[in-house]
Amino acid sequence: MPPMSPMSGNLASFRFADVSNSTTLGATRLTAAEAFSILSQLALASRRGERSLCRKSAATVRALASASDRNRRRLAASGAACVLAAAFRGFSRGGGSESFDILCGILSSLVLVFSFEDEEVLSDLGSPESLDSIVLILRCGDSSERSNAALVLKEIFSFDGDLARAAARVEGLIEELVGLIRDPISPRCAKAALLAVFHLMVSADEWMAARLVRMDMVRLVLESLVDSESDKRMSEVALAAFGRLCSFEPGRKKAYENALTMPVLVKKMFGVSDLATEHAVSSLWVLCKNWQGGEEEGRGGGCVGEALQLGAFLKLLMLLQVECREGVRERATDLLKHMYENEHGVGCIDNKDFKGLRLPI
Repeated sequence: MPPMSPMSGNLASFRFADVSNSTTLGATRLTAAEAFSILSQLALASRRGERSLCRKSAATVRALASASDRNRRRLAASGAACVLAAAFRGFSRGGGSESFDILCGILSSLVLVFSFEDEEVLSDLGSPESLDSIVLILRCGDSSERSNAALVLKEIFSFDGDLARAAARVEGLIEELVGLIRDPISPRCAKAALLAVFHLMVSADEWMAARLVRMDMVRLVLESLVDSESDKRMSEVALAAFGRLCSFEPGRKKAYENALTMPVLVKKMFGVSDLATEHAVSSLWVLCKNWQGGEEEGRGGGCVGEALQLGAFLKLLMLLQVECREGVRERATDLLKHMYENEHGVGCIDNKDFKGLRLPI
């Protein structure tokens, strides 16, 4: 953004005492100059550490952005996310507990105008002091404030895998998110926390994956997939997260032990989206190819046998008859061959299944 200037005199209609008047603000057509002046005031208050003025400025941004989509776009285009993220980082220094109310207000304004494609925003919100403050809000905020904190983390994690892995090591961050999933205080908050953790899983390294597995996230992911029948995006992210955990041995072990694993994966192969199909097939491939047998062998012939009994073989055949990405086609073909060779008398494959195929296997 260009250098900040003092607030101009043409902002009389935005007196801080009037920010709660949604009727007035809803009729306001915010100009670029007015947006710039409001953000200038906020940046100046932040740099000077003026808590009261910063709180009021953030409230003005929040009220205007909430009043109309046009105002929200105007503020976003004027760099509101950068100003708010810098203010959040500034008031996080020295311990966020001293500025808790201000930080919550800034974050609730930020979620209305943020753009996490901006490296400056990511740098400020991903700083150690900012992440500590976000954890504090997750722990002590009300339902709306916790939802905002989880939403911000979700956006950070989905955009920058390196930052996600670094954030996972911040004390208490994962625990607070998982706590919001296990004991939800509102549907919005639980969904935001789920998406944040799922995006964290997608970027997980071996250390993080092992930690998430110990926190019973394999079960939580599978249960969320059962509950997300009508939510395509949630299913896609959850399947991606599950696949990442299954790429490590501890995650596969938990997946083999869970009775929901095969039914959920086979069901999600169709009826959600191409991306969900890709993730479901990939997880099935990883689990079936790495199956070593064991105590669960009696459960329908183990991993492969259970998948066959649930109709995975026919679904894979159907998948090969439609357009799909080459990587998905290769894994589906390899998985079909593996199932055929390891049927072990389960009796779920019939040579008639191969008749009339449009494309050869």
